[in-house]
Amino acid sequence: MLTLFQRLLLGGLLLLALITGLGLLVRASFVSLGSLDAEGRRMDRAVGALAAARAALAREQLLIERSLLHLPASGSPGAAALPAPGEREIAAEGERAENRLLVARGTLAVLPGAPSLAAEIAAYQRVLARLKGGGGGEVPDLQGRMLAARTLEPIDRSVAGKLQALGDRRRLLDANLQFRREGLQARLISACAASLLTGVAVVAGMLWFVIHPLRRAAKAARRIGQGDLQQRIDWPRSDELGTLATELNRLAIRVRDLRETEAGRREMERQLSDAVVQSIFEPVIVTDGRGQVLRLNGAARELLGEAADDRMALTLTPGGEQVLAAIRTAVTMQQTVGSEAALAPIHSGRAAAGNAQKNFRLRTTPMRDSEGHLLGSVTVLEDVTELQALDRFKTQFLAVASQKLRDPLEKVRVAIHALARGYAGELRPLQADVIEGAQNEAQHLDDLMADLLAVAELDSGRRSLKTEKLRPLDVLREAQAGIRSLALERGLTVQVDAFADLQRVEADRRALRSIFDNLLTNAVRNTAAGGEIFLTAMESKQMVHFSVRDTGRGIEPERLKTIFGRFSSESSDGTGLGLALVRRLVEAQGGQISVESRMGVGTTFTFTLPAAALVESRHPVEAG
Repeated sequence: MLTLFQRLLLGGLLLLALITGLGLLVRASFVSLGSLDAEGRRMDRAVGALAAARAALAREQLLIERSLLHLPASGSPGAAALPAPGEREIAAEGERAENRLLVARGTLAVLPGAPSLAAEIAAYQRVLARLKGGGGGEVPDLQGRMLAARTLEPIDRSVAGKLQALGDRRRLLDANLQFRREGLQARLISACAASLLTGVAVVAGMLWFVIHPLRRAAKAARRIGQGDLQQRIDWPRSDELGTLATELNRLAIRVRDLRETEAGRREMERQLSDAVVQSIFEPVIVTDGRGQVLRLNGAARELLGEAADDRMALTLTPGGEQVLAAIRTAVTMQQTVGSEAALAPIHSGRAAAGNAQKNFRLRTTPMRDSEGHLLGSVTVLEDVTELQALDRFKTQFLAVASQKLRDPLEKVRVAIHALARGYAGELRPLQADVIEGAQNEAQHLDDLMADLLAVAELDSGRRSLKTEKLRPLDVLREAQAGIRSLALERGLTVQVDAFADLQRVEADRRALRSIFDNLLTNAVRNTAAGGEIFLTAMESKQMVHFSVRDTGRGIEPERLKTIFGRFSSESSDGTGLGLALVRRLVEAQGGQISVESRMGVGTTFTFTLPAAALVESRHPVEAG
């Protein structure tokens, strides 16, 4: 018996052979008709050319007979040559008739079995020779023209006979072509009907021998999946579907056996739980509420090493104290503990690993039962050792590269400045334009390296922030003064909106200046002339909220998610590090930054800074 795949393959091959045969039949029929049509066209051209040649002969014969009516008898006193115009007309008609005969001979030559015009052309050429006076140039006499007229009559009859025979052959070809077309039409109709019936039979066979068994098997499998474990899939053949049916039946029996006992159900739950935990690539530690280890996956056992079998494995592992602290916090506060800052250095317990220290990002989640009772916690450790090393290397590289490039760039800028001021000689207008472009690009490169150095210093921790208590209104007015000249050049207005009695913020003045410089520069760059920029500040819950809002073109929604990333700017004017530096500076001072934007309406950047702690002071009168 054929397998399921073989049936599908056989049905497809039958349909393919049916379509191919029908296509070849149609092609052969149309090729045959095309050849008959081509032969008919050749015969039409031959009949037309022969008819034109006979007409030319008839016209020449008529001209000769008319000329004979005006010629006197030979040797009579009044004999004279025909006038020149009449003679030229006869000669021209003769040449035309000769050309027509030659054309007709050429068309008949490509026709198989067609009559030849060689004898008629030779006889006619002799007639032309007589009409031309034997080649001497004399005007032919009466007897010469009469002889030419008598010679043209049999030529004309011969051409007419061949034209009649060719016409009969053309009519016979038309009848044959019509008969072939009718036969082809009947054959195509029969072939299409037979192909359609055969195709329907093949499809019906495939549906019965392939689809129907699959539907029966799918229905039985659906019942098994719905819990009817007594259901079986009957498939007597040992093909692919038979193998699938056997395995499903075996699985149904095994599931039924497991469901019949409580121990089986518990074993299934335990195996499922273990499979889920073991399939996680990162180390997973399941503990109770006191931090004692209940279950570990393979990655966690690899990390803890020999202490993995001890319930107090975390207390025996160097660096496990931070994991225990995160577990206690999660259990006590009943919420997930984990962030990018929650890093735990843990020494690998395997000797093969060289007892190397690795840094892990912690994420501890409380574990509860179906009724909400606390069972313990689940801790996932993400190895970020290589990422941190790569980030440190990147930061060091940026810092070193930026520092090493500053001195050569400064010398280049000094040289360009000297050229621009004319210290090396007067510049031509084109040279001045080139020098100005070089100055702008050097300034852009200097800004980029300054931003790179700032980001590198923040990442490496070399930049220390000197915090002081600052009034928000003073900070906003200083930022307004710094951007006022650039805003006036662009035709923009910068407004400040803040109360003078807002709580002071604990911040670094230089960092705040960098934050507002970047935000305001972006606002001016992306706002058209006549727009406005608003600087606001307000306090809420021991935090001061600063905002920079513009009426510019806005930011595309797809860019908002990565707007604070490095080199995320699509503009050629900025360095692409400004907003990344802003976020680092804000977060380094204990704040957060966000952005809201609508295309065509404007953009608002908002960041928070912690308010300075209030120091209670007593009036001297109260103190005394």
